[in-house]
Amino acid sequence: MTNRKPIPAPFEKGVNFTNWLEYRPAEEIQADLFTEQDFINARKLGCDVIRLPIHFEKICREADGFTIPQKVLDILDHAAAWCAKQEMYLILDFHNDCTADSVTPDDIDKILIPVWTQLAERYKDFPEYIVYEIMNEPHGIAIELWNEIIARVFKIIREIDPKHWIIVGGADWNSTAAMKTLPDFKDDKVIYNFHYYDPHLFTHQGASWTHIERMHDIPFPYDAEKMPPLPENPTEEEKRRYESYPVDGQLSTVMQYFDQYADFSHERNAPVFCGEFGCFTSVPNAERIAWYRIVAGLLAERGIARTSWDYYGSFGIFNPVSGPALPRFPEDLNRELLAAMGLNADVE
Repeated sequence: MTNRKPIPAPFEKGVNFTNWLEYRPAEEIQADLFTEQDFINARKLGCDVIRLPIHFEKICREADGFTIPQKVLDILDHAAAWCAKQEMYLILDFHNDCTADSVTPDDIDKILIPVWTQLAERYKDFPEYIVYEIMNEPHGIAIELWNEIIARVFKIIREIDPKHWIIVGGADWNSTAAMKTLPDFKDDKVIYNFHYYDPHLFTHQGASWTHIERMHDIPFPYDAEKMPPLPENPTEEEKRRYESYPVDGQLSTVMQYFDQYADFSHERNAPVFCGEFGCFTSVPNAERIAWYRIVAGLLAERGIARTSWDYYGSFGIFNPVSGPALPRFPEDLNRELLAAMGLNADVE
């Protein structure tokens, strides 16, 4: 482990409030899916930041000039006020389609620019607790083109709002390699973002939206004696993930991954931030908790701010419940998981 720690972000740890402003047009959004009480509860857990994924490509229509509907603006205003009241940061995350075969269009700037112009104008005078995240996990777009687009969007936001922090992430699914190619924004309130779901074969085993949904019983850390066989007639993706797992699944590989961020942070004179990390609930609970204990512990030891994916969802912090109702707070909290993540497991 490096002796240096990254330059600190203005927040330390939190969660993603998912499935609220994603996947659907404004008229289908349930405005009260999250209420002020959810933000209060997150603060009780020890969170000082909420990342809010917003699928503007579903919400805003090109025919309307990508105007953000008033219903959505009202939700954002409430969320911002509730966070400020709790002295908790709110990350407005321009989220997107991240299914396995999706692609970020080359002309994504045609919506990024009007959306961020509206948001920066609306929140430029708001207290410091608002944070702008330009875009989540661009992918399938050339790194050079994405870097040119994000530089333009950053400049537009900063010309309107010189006050608030801006989060930037690289192409190729916010990969670390692409993050290192991003422009040096030379700004005193920029945060460089990466995501962590590795080793992917472990954290996403059995997930129906991936190309490894047939993979199960993968151990972490890697243990040759516990590895299941490949499925019958394996796909190229299944073989690739399986054959690389003896290295990808080593604890030393995970540790080395996080050790690089202090140097990058000091090179850019800016914080780094793990905006997403998580393990799917298809993984047995004890093994899932062990993964969070390792990953959250490594992030905390290195002073890297983090928001886990997610709260109520399939990577969430609650025990599974039957039926359509949301889990109850605090009755259904997965307290062992909270402790492993460095959150308050004794909340009442």
